[in-house]
Amino acid sequence: MKRLLLCVTILITLNMCFALETTLSEQPVGFASVDALGLNGTTGGLGGKVVYVKTGEELEKWSSSEEKYIIVIDGEIIFEPRREIKLTSNKTVIGINNAKLIGAGFIIKNQENIVIRNIHFEGFYMEDDPQGKKYDYDYINIEGSHHVWIDHCTFVNGNDGAVDITKFSSYVTVSWCKFVDHDKVSLVGSSDREDPQKASDSYKVTYHHNYFKNCIQRMSRVRFGTVHVFNNFYSAGFRTNVSGNVVPLYAIASTTNARVHVEANYFMGFGAKLMEEANVAFIPTTVTAGSSPEGYLSLGNNEAENIFVYCKEPQVKFLRESEPVFEPRQFYNYKLNSANEVPKIVVENSGSGKLVFVDIET
Repeated sequence: MKRLLLCVTILITLNMCFALETTLSEQPVGFASVDALGLNGTTGGLGGKVVYVKTGEELEKWSSSEEKYIIVIDGEIIFEPRREIKLTSNKTVIGINNAKLIGAGFIIKNQENIVIRNIHFEGFYMEDDPQGKKYDYDYINIEGSHHVWIDHCTFVNGNDGAVDITKFSSYVTVSWCKFVDHDKVSLVGSSDREDPQKASDSYKVTYHHNYFKNCIQRMSRVRFGTVHVFNNFYSAGFRTNVSGNVVPLYAIASTTNARVHVEANYFMGFGAKLMEEANVAFIPTTVTAGSSPEGYLSLGNNEAENIFVYCKEPQVKFLRESEPVFEPRQFYNYKLNSANEVPKIVVENSGSGKLVFVDIET
């Protein structure tokens, strides 16, 4: 009997570790929290009507509405054919009961004030288009929009972007998400030919406490922007069951005069033997990517120091020697975990299915 009680206690404890209580009114950390462009942070559909959806038709109806809504995805929805769903301003989209969108994503174009949390995205890998040139599907595509918070979502193996932030979008936070077996994970900035002044004033993005597992590149890849990357776990390994890129190239790239500050992350590359046999090594940070000109990139020091295991030497480029290329705390407050705590914290708590919304009926 004592052994049974012990087992039950252990199971309850484990479940508690992976069930995180939250509310619809929880606020983001990072650039999505900043008061700007007429908004006081990012609140999504808070205060709007709560609607529950179990079909693709219901999801598309409420997502494209012009009114304020809290949209609750209940369980798994499979889309045939695959498609990107238009998501309009002042919406919160959350998942309950292990919510999954299979073969669907969101396109956020010229919108504002959107929250997406606790949803699993999968089904955008097409074997006949491994590089994403033909279909160009993104799980979340943010264009010309601002104040977007993406939190506790899982993105699995897509052809193109998992979360792409383009066309002068800004004030975006991507937090506590899990990216698995993905190639071109997250692009910030559309092209090198964008208006440099407008682009430099845009693309304010924060990535924190995300788990990048067996991904290839663009974690993230930044043009022009002001981007803060902290407390993420990068676990590099071969991408499986694809005919596209399978060997990881780099984690973070700052190009085209971007300013990227990287602190208290944990970068884990290949094991030494595997590195030698494959003749590759994981590049944690770089100031070049493709044909783009260099950007600026700085690494945290002291309590904000990053950890690099089986990685190539990180590249940096300063505006002023040994100083951060920008100071995030000039924009918002945040608390750092030490880098050696990051793998455990992030693996246990990132991704979909972890959040329990105490103010939503399940």
